[in-house]
Order: sequence, then structure tokens, then C-alpha cells
Amino acid sequence: MATVQGKVKFGLTYKITLLVIALVAVIMGVVSYFSIYQEKQVKTLEMDKRMTDVANMVAALKLIEPLAGERVAWPIFREFIKVVRNLDANILYISIIGNDGTIKAFTLNPGTAARLDSALEGIDESQDSLLALIQHEFPLGNTAKISGDIIVEDQRVATVNLRFSLLTLKREIMFAQVRNILLTLVMMVLGFGGALWLSRTVTSPIAQLTTSMSKVAKGDLGVTAVVKSHDEIGLLTISFNLMVQELKEKVRIKDAFDVVADELKEVEKVKASFELYITKEAQERFVDPTAISMQDAEGKRHPVTILFADLTQVAQQATSLDAANLSEALEGYFRKFVSTLFEYEGQVYKFSENMFMAVFGVPQVHQDDDRRAILTAVSVQKALAEINKRRVNQQETPLYISLGIASGEAVGSLLTRKGLASAEVIRDYLNFTQKMSNQAFSVVMVAGDIFRRVTNLIRGEKVEDLQMPDTGESLEVYRITGAKF
Repeated sequence: MATVQGKVKFGLTYKITLLVIALVAVIMGVVSYFSIYQEKQVKTLEMDKRMTDVANMVAALKLIEPLAGERVAWPIFREFIKVVRNLDANILYISIIGNDGTIKAFTLNPGTAARLDSALEGIDESQDSLLALIQHEFPLGNTAKISGDIIVEDQRVATVNLRFSLLTLKREIMFAQVRNILLTLVMMVLGFGGALWLSRTVTSPIAQLTTSMSKVAKGDLGVTAVVKSHDEIGLLTISFNLMVQELKEKVRIKDAFDVVADELKEVEKVKASFELYITKEAQERFVDPTAISMQDAEGKRHPVTILFADLTQVAQQATSLDAANLSEALEGYFRKFVSTLFEYEGQVYKFSENMFMAVFGVPQVHQDDDRRAILTAVSVQKALAEINKRRVNQQETPLYISLGIASGEAVGSLLTRKGLASAEVIRDYLNFTQKMSNQAFSVVMVAGDIFRRVTNLIRGEKVEDLQMPDTGESLEVYRITGAKF
């Protein structure tokens, strides 16, 4: 039987893991980008507002200014802007330039200037320092400037100039970027763990199913997959277990005899094999149905147990098999059949190219003829299983022979027509089943009345009731599924 070979090069576990990680990376990348962008916008707006608030604060000093034409108290402005400077460490300098272009007031944060450029260390609050700061070229984006006029009675008195350091803003934005990058990395690590767990959760039952299927493909029908979840994979596992149970039911090997199957080869070889073991005395008892019917009323009837082997499948395929091998197999089979039959004191009754029939209860009557028939049938099917095992090992076709056991009646040593009816009904059922299923099989069918008397020996399952042709009565039939001895 062919089985799947080879290894999976890129397993589903890796695919699911990579997919989840990729999704997490894309999602976190987009979220991080917009988060950094928004935070940058917010902090920039905050800085703009602070700069505008400081400029408005300085310009608001106009409320204490004298009326137009009076002398402006610039020292008040100088002291005021120093106080304002100390309110925000990001202020580089504040200058107030009069209408005539002269510096009216000026203050700076030396520490802020030094942080912006080490060349500005030691700078003081002089006009030369202001000119140096104004002319100094700071790296692009490190500072921002804002200007506003001081208006008194609709007249511009002076201009306020403020320059802010943006280092703090840039540092906060950089920290936000680092924080978002770290958060993305952490989420990717968590995503990797989650993806690995998810992929294993999905693929572990699938791997178990694959292993179980491989065992079934090799003929091991004792496999049962563990249902670990109640999702689609769990339903798939349940379906697999049901499938295995169905397979076991179809190819089940009987405890007492192995059900192996195939066709026999030559009709003439079948007959020859029978004739090797049928005694002349037994052959002399073969009479036609007319003779049996004539004797029905002449003697006392007594119950018997009929055991027959249905050879229809053998006859159908006999011509396609090797004659020598078939003859050897049949000799072994019928040697066992006849020796077991004689061991349990049964009697060969009839043989033809399609049937071999034995009877228990004539000429010797036993209290346990049903039991003797069952033991014979089980032993014969065990022998058939051994024969087929050897044939399979030699790459030859197995033999398929089914047995039937029924109750009958005999007058003297002859079966009556009524006595043969139940056996014929069971045999017809076997032939009909084989044709409808189009499959070869080896089974043992037992009439219901016999089955109930030997339940201590065998296990079985009931098939549909069969209709007796003459009386229309129902005949219970069981198929043996195992032995208890």
C-alpha cells in the first residue's frame, strides 16, 4: 500500500508564524508612524503656543506705558524680560528694538546658548553679544524666532524679538520615536510568541492526524486520534475516528477466523478437490430433490443442523487462477474441513461445483449438534485464514469462501425439502449481497434459533430478516463477528 513519503520543506507552522509577525509588523509600523507624527505635531504646536504666549506677555507691558509723547521707562522692560526669561529655559534671548533701531532692552540664557553651540560659552548681556547671537548661524532646525510690535495708542513703540532653542523639542520627539520603536519591537516579540502558539495549536492536531493517517495507510486500524478542541479541526478529528471505525467494520478480522478474500480458479479443480475427500458411501446418499420429496412422508422426521460452504465466488473466478496453486490450496482447505467434520462427528451430505454441505444429527444424534457445527465452522475459517496468509505472502490471490449454518429436518439420513429451505435462503442472501456490493468476502452466517443457543461460544450481529419462499415466514440471520473460545 502506498504511503506519503518525504519531509515538509516549509511547514504550516512557519507560514502562520511569518504571516502573523508580518501583520503585527505592518500594523505596529503604521501605528508607530502616525503616533510619532501626531506627537511631533502636538509638541510643535505646544512650542509655538509657548513662544506666542511669551511674546504676548512682553508686548502686554504696553499697559503700563506712558501716553504718547512721554518718556518710556525702558529699565522696567529690561527687568521684566529677565523675569520672563527665567520662566522658560528654552528662551535663548529676548530683545526689544526701538523705532530708531537701537537696543532698548536685552536678556539671554547663557546656559541655553552654550547647549546650542559650545562657541557661545561665556557670552554676556551686551549689545555686542546680541549682535553676535543675531549673526550666529545655528544648525537648521535648532532654533525658532518670533517677533512682535509693542503698540501704544495705535503707535508702534518698539519691536520684541524672541529666539527659542528647539533642542528640548527635538529631544522629546526623539524619545517618542525611541519609545514607539521599542513598543513595536515588544509587540513583535509578543506577536512572535502568539503566532508560534497559534501555529502549533493549529498544526499539532493536523500533524497528529497525518501520523494517524499514515498508520492507517499501513494497515493499522487500531489508531484513535485525540480530539483536543471543539472547532473545525476537532470535527475533522472526530470524522477521522469515525472513518477508521467504518474501515475496521469493513475489514475487521474475526477473532476466531480471519476474513480474507479472493476468488478460486477452476471449476473442475474445485470438483476434483471435493472428490478426493468424499467417501463413496457419502456419494451414494446424494439423491435428487424429487426422491427426497417422495420420502418426506415415509419416515419420522428429526431436527438436524446443516453446515454448508458457499463456493459461488470460487466458481466465478476459477478459470482465471493458476490450476496447480488452486489445487494445492483447496486440498489443504478441504483436508481441514473433512478432518474437523469427522472430529465433531458430522457427515458429508452433498457437494457440487458451487456448494459443499455437511450435516450434524445424522446418522448420529448429539445433544450439542449446534455447538459442533459452530466449532467446525470456526476451525475451518481459521484454516482458510492461514492458507490465505501464505498465498498473500507468495503474492497470490486469496480464497473467498463463506459458510452458513441453519436448522433443518431429516427423514432417516436424508434432508427434506423443508429442511434445506433455510440453508438455501441463507445461501441466496450471500449471493445477493456479493453481487450488490461487487466485493468478495468470507463470512459465517447463522440462523437466529441456532445463534441464541450458542451465544456462549460466539459473538454476532443481526442482519435483516429473510423471507422463507414457501411459508412466507421470517428467518432471523446473524453474522458471526468473533469467537469466545
